[in-house]
Amino acid sequence: MFHVMRYHCRQLFSSRRWLFVLVIDAFLALAVVLYRNERLSYLITRYHIVPPAANIWDVPVEMLCANFIMIFILMTAFVFLVGDVFLRDERTGRLPMLLSRTRTRATWFVSLIPAVFLAAVAFVATAIAVSLIVALLFLPAGRSFSPFLTGSANLIRGIAMRNYNFLPDMSLTPPMFFAGVILYLAPALCCIALLGVVISIWWRQTIAVFIPVVWIVVEILLKSGVTRYSPGIDRFMFSSQLMLTQHWESADSLTVAALYPFPVAASVIAFVVLLLLWATLGLFSFRSVDL
Repeated sequence: MFHVMRYHCRQLFSSRRWLFVLVIDAFLALAVVLYRNERLSYLITRYHIVPPAANIWDVPVEMLCANFIMIFILMTAFVFLVGDVFLRDERTGRLPMLLSRTRTRATWFVSLIPAVFLAAVAFVATAIAVSLIVALLFLPAGRSFSPFLTGSANLIRGIAMRNYNFLPDMSLTPPMFFAGVILYLAPALCCIALLGVVISIWWRQTIAVFIPVVWIVVEILLKSGVTRYSPGIDRFMFSSQLMLTQHWESADSLTVAALYPFPVAASVIAFVVLLLLWATLGLFSFRSVDL
């Protein structure tokens, strides 16, 4: 099984699609910086308000933890990167050769799972690194999180510069925090991509790979209507769990936080459970379909 997993890793990490990923990362990081500078200039000239100082760590937090549109774009890019791995092997004729070198069909699929997870880890780490490089061109460096991120939610919201909550008095250093971000987002991305692979086993069209992305879009469209009648139910939606800062949405309201608890561990457990579910379904599918 190890040699098949090594093959999957070589195929995933040698893809030219990583160049597209780098461009997307740089574009999103630049968008965060430019929007913040534009907003900052507006507040200073219009209201004579100077927000708390920011540094380079603000950019990856906004890009990977707080801005859902950017997280959705990154998720779609990851699906584009790895989602059609089965279709690529089948259409290039490599699949029969690989299956002939393994004892069972299951080996191909089981060995794919850790390869996709490693690709997800590398994908998130690359996004963090690229965003920091872009941020360094516009913002000062720092060894800790800026006052903009660790300031009280009411103060920052009051000047309309941050529409999410960050954990006040964050004790973790930025490297430790972003190591946690990698471990948080990697299983989520792996879960989405693996579902695309499973669907493509049954429906062998490139569009099948992006059905999980459509699922997230449908969730977004339904979220506002559902939460209107059932407050707190958005905690159980995958789209909400993709945003790490969503867990601290009610950090400035202890009553709401007590009524609708949303611990980070709950999302991690959900990602792992879904990952196991899609892995089981994929294993069954790969054994059953006509290859």
